[in-house]
Amino acid sequence: MKPRLSREALQQYEEREHSLVKHTILESYLERLLMIVGQWAPKIAYIDGFAGPWKSAAADLSDTSPGIAIRTMAACQANLASKLKRTVRVRSVFLETDDERASLLEQHIPGAPANIVRPEVWRKPFESAIPDLLKWLEPDEFAFVFVDPFGWKGIVEPSSLAPLLQRSKTELLINFMWNFINLATGHDDQSANLIAIFGEGWEVAATGASETKRRDLMHRYRQRLTDACRGITRTRLRTAMLPVEYVHQDKVVFYLVYTTHNPTGLVTFHEEAEETSRQQKRLKLQYRLDKLLKNHGQADIFTADGHDAERRTSLEEVKRQWLAFFPNPGSELQVDPTVMADLIEHSDFLLSEYQIALAELIEEGVIENTQAKRPRSKFAVKFAKKGELLRRLR
Repeated sequence: MKPRLSREALQQYEEREHSLVKHTILESYLERLLMIVGQWAPKIAYIDGFAGPWKSAAADLSDTSPGIAIRTMAACQANLASKLKRTVRVRSVFLETDDERASLLEQHIPGAPANIVRPEVWRKPFESAIPDLLKWLEPDEFAFVFVDPFGWKGIVEPSSLAPLLQRSKTELLINFMWNFINLATGHDDQSANLIAIFGEGWEVAATGASETKRRDLMHRYRQRLTDACRGITRTRLRTAMLPVEYVHQDKVVFYLVYTTHNPTGLVTFHEEAEETSRQQKRLKLQYRLDKLLKNHGQADIFTADGHDAERRTSLEEVKRQWLAFFPNPGSELQVDPTVMADLIEHSDFLLSEYQIALAELIEEGVIENTQAKRPRSKFAVKFAKKGELLRRLR
């Protein structure tokens, strides 16, 4: 069962609520990844570079990334076998240097479902274990790597992750500790560390207002991840990100940065990130409601279920991005997963916002979907596989 962002989950994750958001996207995307990749890949590996487990409130570690990963891998392997008749080998490595936490993991391993290869626990630092991990991975094996450290120095730098980024059959989900790194930008003695993250000249991007600073520095970081593969891999590395906020304030604590060489993978992650973002907003509202009710001693009657936050993005901005593809009347564009991945990387608008903005352009007679029998309000363009052809009318 997915860790639904609910009142009950809030209680289980008390004082680590942002981990609930992280675990939600980890489980939802890992499930889709395994079910999609398992249709063509005979071998799939999961690597957790900083496994913990951290502050678990459940005996079965179901509220930790190792517990979530093992449960999801086993369920998907079983579904691939029973529903799709696919035999897929699923194996995993959990790295942890703390003896107590590593021992807890090793005690949990015997209870792992038998349909996946027995998980391995390595008592090695992730950053120094990368060469060993690359040797452990087989050439035809697809890998998903979860990088979730407490710190950031010497770990999330593009140069440190480059050997994994350059393996085309590998996706990474990186916990980028924005709150700590943002604080470091105000200290001169952190200059070398920040150059390793953002590159030379990062100071220029750090001079804007808070939101602009976040956007510009995260763009630099993601571009440097992409640059780490330039000229080495046949396919371009792509990135997306999900901001995770403190439950009690509108402030980013970390970004979950996702990397892939596959445009469809990027779109799939962004779909899950959008749903998780909606649930995060409900979680924050539920937290505020619970605090309000507790402080005033009222009955426990209010819930944030079904609440949808107001859209912050201007649809006019999204429309301008669409129209950039159509410089003149008569211009055409075949919208497939690659085009959608390009749009996501350019601005990180939500997929629903791209669809709504396009639907309005079609209703206004600016764009037409040449392959739709009638206008669609929800899915203005269906971009799966070969996609659909759009044409500018005026």
